[in-house]
Amino acid sequence: MRGKRWLWVALIVGVGILVSKHWLLDTAAAPGEPYVIDIDALHRTATAAGPLPQSIEVEKVGDFAFPETMVVAGSGFGMHRMVLLAHRVLWPDRSLVIDTAMSPEAAKSLPGAKMDAAAFERVQSAMRAANAIVFTHEHPDHVGGLASAHDFASMAGKVQITAGQLNGPKLDRSAFAPGTLESLRPFDYQGLYAVAPGVVLQKAPGHSAGSQLVYVELASGARFLFVGDVAWSSDNIGRQVGRPRLTGLLLDEDRPAVAAQLRALALVPSNVHVVLAHDPLALERDIEAGLYRRGFGGQP
Repeated sequence: MRGKRWLWVALIVGVGILVSKHWLLDTAAAPGEPYVIDIDALHRTATAAGPLPQSIEVEKVGDFAFPETMVVAGSGFGMHRMVLLAHRVLWPDRSLVIDTAMSPEAAKSLPGAKMDAAAFERVQSAMRAANAIVFTHEHPDHVGGLASAHDFASMAGKVQITAGQLNGPKLDRSAFAPGTLESLRPFDYQGLYAVAPGVVLQKAPGHSAGSQLVYVELASGARFLFVGDVAWSSDNIGRQVGRPRLTGLLLDEDRPAVAAQLRALALVPSNVHVVLAHDPLALERDIEAGLYRRGFGGQP
């Protein structure tokens, strides 16, 4: 009898593990309320604000890795490499930085992080020279470069941070020196907002309260949509499979909202380049295609 009892216990435990794995790791969220990305409206807003930018640069500040199943629900348990990026939009006489990555010191909290200190310093120099700094959202790997800025005071007036980003629960206030956040002047908007000629913001709450899309249109006609962490991998969009429930719980994200945004991204015209913040394969593909230059060069 004792042997049969333990067999039943083992069977129940095994079934519990399988059910838990399915519930936590294998199931993507169904889309919630439809999310709309109107590329024509973004184009009209971008081109109405003045001369369009000439080019975009990308700086890879580091690498880290998450288990594949934490990135795309139902994937395996191998490690999925991810990158930390900052982008710079260039006009002949001005520049704008999109996301600021994070410092090598702060990145020690990321699993398997390998950082490029020289690249981080180039991001810092670009921030000092920039006319504006914007964020796709307020997580540390996107605002951390600002939090670790050597001369925050000289950058504060350039920071275009939204009220949702500054006041949201996802902003790690402890990463900023005392008094620095108080020097920022947040703004809010509804609909579409041209933060600079050719650069338009659209709110996309879900991954965080302050998440937003950043649309960029160049004078050449090339169009880009920076989506932050709506998707961590091209597979999230291509397969329409988002992050699993466990990742959503850890990040406290609105998974149905993110799933609706993934559905909208799948409908974006192919001539609009969707820029992912953490996908190394997409990064290399886009650089190889000449969509933007690798590394921040000299000042405009």
